Amino acid sequence: MQLIKLIEVIAGEQYRMTDTEIEALEFDSRRVEPGTLFVVMKGEKFDGHDFIEAAIKNGAVALVTEKKVAVNIPQIVVTDTRSSLGKLAHQFYGDFADMTKVAITGTNGKTTTSFLIHSILETSGKRTGLIGTIYYIGKTRTKAVRTTPESLDIFRMISEFKRDGAEAIVMEVSSHGLALKRVDELRFHVAVFTNLSHDHLDFHQTIDDYRTSKMRVFSLLETDGCAVFNMDDATSHHIKRLGLRRTLTFGMVNKSDVWGEIVSDTTDGLSINISNQNDNYHVTSKLIGTFNAYNILAAFTAALALDIPPDAIVQGIAKITGIKGRMERVVDNIFIDYAHTPLAIENALRSLKRYTQGRLFVVFGCGGDRDKDKRPKMATVATDLADFTIITTDNPRSEPSASIIGDIIKGVTTKQYEVIEDRRTAIKQAIMKKQADDILLIAGKGHEDYQIIGNRILKFDDAEVIRECLKGR
Repeated sequence: MQLIKLIEVIAGEQYRMTDTEIEALEFDSRRVEPGTLFVVMKGEKFDGHDFIEAAIKNGAVALVTEKKVAVNIPQIVVTDTRSSLGKLAHQFYGDFADMTKVAITGTNGKTTTSFLIHSILETSGKRTGLIGTIYYIGKTRTKAVRTTPESLDIFRMISEFKRDGAEAIVMEVSSHGLALKRVDELRFHVAVFTNLSHDHLDFHQTIDDYRTSKMRVFSLLETDGCAVFNMDDATSHHIKRLGLRRTLTFGMVNKSDVWGEIVSDTTDGLSINISNQNDNYHVTSKLIGTFNAYNILAAFTAALALDIPPDAIVQGIAKITGIKGRMERVVDNIFIDYAHTPLAIENALRSLKRYTQGRLFVVFGCGGDRDKDKRPKMATVATDLADFTIITTDNPRSEPSASIIGDIIKGVTTKQYEVIEDRRTAIKQAIMKKQADDILLIAGKGHEDYQIIGNRILKFDDAEVIRECLKGR
């Protein structure tokens, strides 16, 4: 695409403009190839303006910057390169208007809900791509780098999905992704809001700002798009005030369009009766816990909004037998879960407590360089609900583990706990304490197969460690 045509969608000062053919867009100088328009962005740790020389050396033929630099190639200076990146990606790749697009946001449940909707769409006959926390799924399955990638990576990925035959795309949309304008140039047919609770206040500062960022997803709906949200979550009151054109609600307590009732909830799975207007459905799933019943209701309601046949919805839900790191049973009575917020760990422990014949154990820690306020709150929930708690490390990053653990134990409510800083040793100790009828939850890391300590990324997989410990027991 000609540079002049490409930059029609952004406003800025132009320098050294020529008829230049643009073969690719890029914001990472290391990925620049000949014919690339390099969009210079400032990140948390690095400023892309410092890598312009490297980008030109790699083949950049034009720049979009936030300040004028001395170069001999075309340059457009804009006020916000992050916003410009999305507009340029949209112009370069198109709007994918012919693809069904579903966004899922909320504090907890995004990943499970996205997998359920993906399965439902595939079951209905629509080849579907998925962008989320664990995987990017198209023709192949790639381990995700971040929940919601940068706008350019999203457009590039959807373009690849479409080229491989995808007709629909399901996306987890994080509060960071919304606040940082990563999805501003997409329009969704359905936007799902699962729930809201304490998380990411290191980034958003206040719960109101966090909520506002999440609710931005509804501004990205197509004209006839549908907002799907949880009537049993307090945020529903804020969403209703938006005066959205088309909505479908779900719940199990408050009056909603799609109503669910749990018939049975065991370690073998869930059985749920669901009603919508005069229609009634029975859904079975291998997923467990009340929180997963809500995820199933969210997916069911989103599918109704997309006019998917009920039989395909029920079958699609039943096909999901488990999700890596999401209340995953590693062996009998030992589970791992990504729960890293007060509500998530509460949901996980309350569910497991119902199945427990003996004692309930939990091992958890909190991430470093992240929201400190939730640390004691997680400890309060864990020690209130579990019979014994082991507090350990998660991803300490640049913070001293002892400092993080010091914050956590401020919320402890019982003497039935132990601090074991080394996570591997903590898991081993919990397994040694556990008896046959006891249930053990290892929380916080879920699908992650690494641990970040300082500037090192070390291989660490909770599930693998559990299996290693059981071999040596």
